[in-house]
Amino acid sequence: MALLAKTLKDVGFDGIFAEVEHTESLGLRNPHELRMFHLDISNNTFSFHAMHDFLLSNIGRYVFSRAQMERFRVEDNMEAVGAKAIHLLKKAGNVDVDWIGEELGDILLYVFLEQILGAPKLFSKIELMNYGGTLDRGGVHLLSLGEDDTNPAYQLVFGNSNVIGDLRDAIDSAFSSLIAVRDNTASEFQLVENTVFTRMYDPETAEKLKDIIIPSKKKNVEIDRAFGVFLGYSLGLDAESYSHPEFRAEATRKMRTDIKAHATYITQKIREAKMGTHSFYFYVLPFNDADVEKESVMTALLDGGA
Repeated sequence: MALLAKTLKDVGFDGIFAEVEHTESLGLRNPHELRMFHLDISNNTFSFHAMHDFLLSNIGRYVFSRAQMERFRVEDNMEAVGAKAIHLLKKAGNVDVDWIGEELGDILLYVFLEQILGAPKLFSKIELMNYGGTLDRGGVHLLSLGEDDTNPAYQLVFGNSNVIGDLRDAIDSAFSSLIAVRDNTASEFQLVENTVFTRMYDPETAEKLKDIIIPSKKKNVEIDRAFGVFLGYSLGLDAESYSHPEFRAEATRKMRTDIKAHATYITQKIREAKMGTHSFYFYVLPFNDADVEKESVMTALLDGGA
C-alpha cells in the first residue's frame, strides 16, 4: 500500500485534458517526462468551462493539508472547504492580479503531478506559506519509484509553473526559479523538519515521512530531488483564418511543432544549469491568450464559480 494516497478528485480529468501524442524526449538518464495536453476546442478557441469546474471542485484539496481536510470531514463540514480555500487564496494574493494569475499554473501543476505522474503532494505552496514557509515557487510532491520494501526509492518533486505568452520565455523563467530552488532546498526543509510534518499529518504518517526525507533519520532509503514544471503559453493561431475542422487540425499540428521546437531547448537549459543528474517532469498546456486568460480564469475561480 502506498505511503500517501493522492488528494485530487480526478473525476472527469480525461474528458477535460486531452493528451497530444508526440515522439520528443528530453533524453535524460534519470526518469523524465515531457507531455502536452489541450482543452476542448469550441468555435476555434480553447474552452475553459470544464477546467474551471474541475479546479473549483479541487481547490480545497490543493489549499488544505490532509490533516485539515480530515478535520472538515470529522466535523461534517465538507461543504465549507471550497469557500474557505478561496478565502485563503484571496488573502495570500492580497488582491495582487499578477500573483493570482501565476497561481493558476501552480494549481494545474498540482493536478498533473498527482494525476499523470502519480506523485501525491506533500504540501502545496499555500500550505507552507500558512506555516511561515518561504517557498514561493511551488509545492512539493513525493514520487515512489518502486514498491521494493527492502530498498525503497523516492523522489522529492519540487514544483514550478509559468504561464507566459511565449513558450521559450516560460522555459527561461522556469529555469531561473528551478536553479534557486536547487540552491536553497536545505533551508526550506529545516522548516519541514521542525514544524510542518506534525501539523499536516497524523503522527504515524509524519514519522514515516521523516524516516524517508530527513537525512539523519533515513535507513536504507534512496531519495533524490526532482523537478515538476507546468508551462502554459499562447498557441498563436488566428481563429478567423480557419474553418472548425481546419482549426482543430492546425492546432494539433502547431502543438506538435511547438513541443518539437522546444524539447531540445529544455535539454540545453538543463545542461547549462548543470542539472542533468536530476529528473524533470514537464507538462505543457496551450492557451488562446495566456497572459490574459491566466488572470481571468483565476479571477472567476476566486469568485466561487461566478
